[in-house]
Amino acid sequence: MFEYSKAKIENGRVVITETKQIDQSKLTSDCWLIQFDGLSACDGCEYRNKPDCGGGETLKKLKKLKKLKKLKK
Repeated sequence: MFEYSKAKIENGRVVITETKQIDQSKLTSDCWLIQFDGLSACDGCEYRNKPDCGGGETLKKLKKLKKLKKLKK
């Protein structure tokens, strides 16, 4: 396990905004940020919707789940 944290700078200081425990044994070679943060990791990604995107099967599964949730509403 390791700790993954998001932070921001406030008044010249680093402020942790979110922390997650990540089980390394469950990570694949797909984009780690998608595995850590889900689809929101794609929001500012320069590789979004490009051939170089590393989302792989993880991204496909998350998009499929998102579509299923919309259909259930």
